[in-house]
Amino acid sequence: MAQAQLPLSTPLLLPEHPKAWRWYHYFTFNLDHKVIGIQYLVTAFIFYLIGGLMAVAMRTELATADSDFLNPNLYNAFMTNHGTIMIFFWVVPAAIGGFGNYLVPLMVGARDMAFPRLNALAFWLNPLAGALLLASFFFGGAQAGWTAYPPLSTITATTAQSM
Repeated sequence: MAQAQLPLSTPLLLPEHPKAWRWYHYFTFNLDHKVIGIQYLVTAFIFYLIGGLMAVAMRTELATADSDFLNPNLYNAFMTNHGTIMIFFWVVPAAIGGFGNYLVPLMVGARDMAFPRLNALAFWLNPLAGALLLASFFFGGAQAGWTAYPPLSTITATTAQSM
């Protein structure tokens, strides 16, 4: 049986970490867990602002008795997507994605996450899903509340909701 003789100084095929990140590294496909954590936090904050603007629009509509700011269908769409954005695009990504990616490897003493490419892909699917959710407004938007429970889900089924 043959054995391979490898020198002890064989470099590993892992990506090298630069000494200092440039600002544009935070907007690219990066494998560093700290950069991915910061990307999650920045993206979550952007979705927090979008959900907050939806809340402001709903409160503006509720300031008077007439439907003068948002029509009823758009109000239902704002209510549904506000809840969805605040739960699934702000709280969960900021807590688990942002702080989890940034802090957990540091706390356990690991050099990086276990699967850095899968970790980066999971982040980049988050803004894509948020963009698809916001694009649903062009088709009427989901209007059944963020839980989609009856009776509201049975009487507000639109094209966007029934796709």
